[in-house]
Amino acid sequence: MKIGELKSSIQEIKTLPKGYNISYGKMYHTKRETKIAIVPVGFIDGFNMRKDRDIFSLKENILSVGIELKKFFKDNRLKVLINHQKYNIIGRIGMYHCVVDITESEGISIEDDVIFEISPMQVNSMIRREYI
Repeated sequence: MKIGELKSSIQEIKTLPKGYNISYGKMYHTKRETKIAIVPVGFIDGFNMRKDRDIFSLKENILSVGIELKKFFKDNRLKVLINHQKYNIIGRIGMYHCVVDITESEGISIEDDVIFEISPMQVNSMIRREYI
């Protein structure tokens, strides 16, 4: 059951050439000319964080191995929602930002809303909450 969402907006849009390096440690290389959106949400906001596993529980460790094997066989790329369409986050999540591949999009512009699938329990307590 979804109990909340993290919303931000696009702060910058760029077109990068083929072979360009993105993120810490040059972890992502563009395979073609790529249009990206920079969104000011990162680790500091709780995005892509997960609670540490209980290393003392054999049952939890066995379940974790099963979950990781299951993930291996499906698309595990992080995604965001922009204008009701899902887009992939590319490269590593930065401390204060992330990079979204919007190459195949039309009509996305600066200040468009970006919705992240994230548990509100992991969001930084300094982020303003809105209750509807």
